[in-house]
Amino acid sequence: MTIGEALYEERQKLGLTQENMVKGIINKGHYSKIERGLENISIDTLFRIILKHHIDISDFFNKVKDNYYTFEDKKAEELKQKIMYAFNNNQREELRIYLNEILDLKEHQIFKYRTVIAIASLENNLADLSPSFKNKIVTKFSEHENWLENIGALQLFSDCMKIFTLEQLDYFLSQLLKHYQKHTYSESMQERIAIICNNYLCYCYKQKIAGSNIQNALSYLKNLEPVGHFLLYKICYDLYFYLFEGNTEKANQIKKLLINCGYQDCIERWQI
Repeated sequence: MTIGEALYEERQKLGLTQENMVKGIINKGHYSKIERGLENISIDTLFRIILKHHIDISDFFNKVKDNYYTFEDKKAEELKQKIMYAFNNNQREELRIYLNEILDLKEHQIFKYRTVIAIASLENNLADLSPSFKNKIVTKFSEHENWLENIGALQLFSDCMKIFTLEQLDYFLSQLLKHYQKHTYSESMQERIAIICNNYLCYCYKQKIAGSNIQNALSYLKNLEPVGHFLLYKICYDLYFYLFEGNTEKANQIKKLLINCGYQDCIERWQI
């Protein structure tokens, strides 16, 4: 869907004429051509229209993004959805098929690394990966000068932390938590850091590793704002707090709560 088509669809849902859609922003004639794909729209104008009519920005861009992806980008997005479904349903044969398709992509190196590590973790054969391959992942991560705010680097760190040495893992996580204690940032970025903390705590608990950032990761989850968006991570704080305290009775109560709330897949993947 083009931007013009998406604007037309939103206008129809709002029950507005073209004139009312852009009143005080641009003239109707120019807007009419935008809807028909005859003229382009500036970012400034687009945002003014979206904000004026309280259009959901995320939903709007999800409609148009495929029109601006390359063929390979579209293929990667499709494979991400397939991989996620296969993981959630433990479809191991399908995962291997999708992995081969992912490795055939010319770009998307971080996606390739994340998938290889995820599948190796699921099949308990991380030890079979060569040291040179693991070093490539660490090198790819560290080549980002501003990895603290680079979404791709953070995703790589979150999903591939098992191939970092404990010294590397604790150093990078310490730097990350210090950085985000000093800055105000979006809820989506807060969630990314929460996922990293959750993965770190899960890894330390399962591997019986005394990571130096266990308390820091717990504190991060505990101090998240008490809003619905962070509810799962606040519950995870309680879960890991009791696990590391050795209070299995309390931890199992929380585990049952998560299962009852529909998070069975998460519990199985975490193997708690």
